Amino acid sequence: MKASDIKIGQRVSLSDSRIALIVGKPEYYTPKAKLVRIKYENSTRYEYKLNHQLTLLPTQLQYPAHGGQYIKPEGDF
Repeated sequence: MKASDIKIGQRVSLSDSRIALIVGKPEYYTPKAKLVRIKYENSTRYEYKLNHQLTLLPTQLQYPAHGGQYIKPEGDF
């Protein structure tokens, strides 16, 4: 995923098939890689991942603010 395409609030898939939410702007790491702060769904865990480790979920699975139809189920955090 290109760093210029990353927006706060987007839902992404990681290489280990977990889903996360982007909660920070890409930060400089190397000229070709940026660090992106994410929060795993159904977890209180935050991490930094390299932008090329993230895969944007289809538009249908994004929140309405990003053109999708996904609504968070009750009881999730």
